Amino acid sequence: MSPAHERVDRAWVHVYETLVFVLFPLGVRMRSLLIAGVGLMLVLSGCPSDPTTPEYWTKRIEGAKGKKEKLKAIEDLRSKHMSPAMLPVLHERLNAEKSAEVKRDIARVLGEAKSETSIEPLTNAVVWSPSDTDEKGLDKEIATALGNIASPKAAATLVKLLTVKDNYTVLASIDALGDLKSPEGFDALNAIATDDSQETFVTKKAIIALGNLGDKRAIPTLVKAMFKERKGVSFYLESSFALYQMGTPAADALLGALDGTDKALYDWAAKSNVKDVALQAKSAQVLGDLHDMRAEKALLGMLSPKTDYDDIRAILQGRAADALGRMRSKNAVKPLSALVTDAKTDAGVVRECVFALVRIGNPEGVPALITFLGKAPYWDARDEIMRGITLMGTDKDLAAFDKATAEEGKKTEAGCKDEEESHPDCKAGIPEAIKRHTDRVKAHRERLVASGECKNDSACWAKKLDDKSDMVRERAAAEVGRGNNAAQAPELFKRLKEQNLDARLSIIQATDWLVNDNAEAMKAAQAILPDLEKQLKDEKGKTDFVKINEDLRRLYVRIQRG
Repeated sequence: MSPAHERVDRAWVHVYETLVFVLFPLGVRMRSLLIAGVGLMLVLSGCPSDPTTPEYWTKRIEGAKGKKEKLKAIEDLRSKHMSPAMLPVLHERLNAEKSAEVKRDIARVLGEAKSETSIEPLTNAVVWSPSDTDEKGLDKEIATALGNIASPKAAATLVKLLTVKDNYTVLASIDALGDLKSPEGFDALNAIATDDSQETFVTKKAIIALGNLGDKRAIPTLVKAMFKERKGVSFYLESSFALYQMGTPAADALLGALDGTDKALYDWAAKSNVKDVALQAKSAQVLGDLHDMRAEKALLGMLSPKTDYDDIRAILQGRAADALGRMRSKNAVKPLSALVTDAKTDAGVVRECVFALVRIGNPEGVPALITFLGKAPYWDARDEIMRGITLMGTDKDLAAFDKATAEEGKKTEAGCKDEEESHPDCKAGIPEAIKRHTDRVKAHRERLVASGECKNDSACWAKKLDDKSDMVRERAAAEVGRGNNAAQAPELFKRLKEQNLDARLSIIQATDWLVNDNAEAMKAAQAILPDLEKQLKDEKGKTDFVKINEDLRRLYVRIQRG
């Protein structure tokens, strides 16, 4: 308080005392003076005991006895009374405090406040050559705070923070630059992603950030990263998703890798000990995810690869089948059906072909599958073929299905006594294996029964999304997705947290089809983006959903792109 203000305040106190003395008896005067004095002191002092005022927190933090008390004051401010009015107080304290730990907590609060006015104070607080854990922790928190503020104005500081010799700070800065989507971060992130001397987890983070950044200049780096390994670590998962985020420009780059016309890439691969089969198989995966029909011809050719090696043939066929299924290629129905019914086809490829046929949803392949079902020698193959039949067929196929599965008990018994004796189902005993398999046949059959009830009525199928049978829910989702009825989109959206893995995958795929084919459904899907983001965050690290949620992440990106 200035001397002038103090003189005025004292004058008012004198006037007030005089009035009270004249107007009230002695006893009343004493009580009035006491009460009024306290009130007047609060008013004239700017209410230093009022925690909603900046003055209160300035005094409390400055007057704190020791670091522990200061940290408690900052936490109390953060949790109970933080508002934009408090920012100048925190900016001043960030500059004045000596303790890196106290500064770290102030930086955390400023990050949560997300004000551009905090960028300069945070930048000034960086310890560019940290010497201990507290200083490194401060730098990391500053990088995180700048990322939370999410202003392009923070990009320059974040780029410079990449040079700090602390991996945690570098990782936080990489994440922040990716989230900012500022072109200013591209060169630094690209340099890290292509630097083979970096720790592999730092490289992975840089690749993820490039995908989030969305700068198309990153595509050549990301394409090569799909095929590179370092210290036994693959970067395929991160780079393939980053390319998916790029969309059509990424597909443009990958078509040449798929069909062999990108000579420069193939020359690089030869020098880098990357096999041609890897170039084709991994490119096929991303092009399938992107539903890019320009790849269809090359993918159909991959179903009959020219190679003498069974393992290479299986890899190419499996990836091509998966991609064609995701693209819902009608031209692939016959060659896929032929692979399924060929006894020489690898069991894993049979599974991929059945998945693909189900995604395409063309019932033309059902008769061939039913014919082969009666001949299939092994349970796993029969189970997969039954899945395909009952996910595509109708109630008209019930009689043929029943005939083909009538001898399942005998086939299971024969298999357990012969070549399938080591099968996990057989280890529990033949009677148990027979029961398990015949029960599963009945469960598959329920899908065909449901088809007789609903036909092509998407509203009927939407009700089946709550069926007690996991298998019926799986079929119901596929039918709702194919139905192209935007009115049923919310029914799929509500069930994206389905706990059964097969049913959840079907719901994700059905939602993807519906929003891809129907503009009205896509518009409705924009409203669920916050829910999807929360679900992905909540389920991160849950091993049950890791693989399937890769498709959920791609659905999120597709809806974001609109």
